[in-house]
Amino acid sequence: MEPTNGSFPRHFGGDGSASVYGGDGASLVSFAKLRSQARPGVPTPTIPLRTVTRVGADGAPVVEVYGELDLVTADALREAIESVTGDRCAIITVDLSGVPFCDLIGLEALVKAADRVALHCGRLTLANPPSSLRRLLQVTGLRRRFHQVIEEGEAVGG
Repeated sequence: MEPTNGSFPRHFGGDGSASVYGGDGASLVSFAKLRSQARPGVPTPTIPLRTVTRVGADGAPVVEVYGELDLVTADALREAIESVTGDRCAIITVDLSGVPFCDLIGLEALVKAADRVALHCGRLTLANPPSSLRRLLQVTGLRRRFHQVIEEGEAVGG
């Protein structure tokens, strides 16, 4: 792909995803959103999930999440985190500042993602969890399953 008008080349997939590539062909930022197709027996989320993956100032991946995290959107989050896991040891930060609500299914998706990242000798950090998720982490004791939980206002991945 060739850059046009000084912009980075872009790839738009038929699934609603897009990536922005740097001059060396490395993906700098990728965007993914939940397909809007209704599945039988599964309610449509009030706020569809959208993720933006970027490289933090420290070189580690940051997955920014926007929308509700629940039964309908948990798979999309899992896929976004898996896409940046790779084979190297890394601390992956999931920035949840754009998530107004997270239920137990969303928490389960995050815990399973943390486990998968750990299999690749990495660690998962949660940043800016919504109050619903902070409460679930407190009640279930699952906060310890994450490398770090960064509260609102603290620096996130550079």
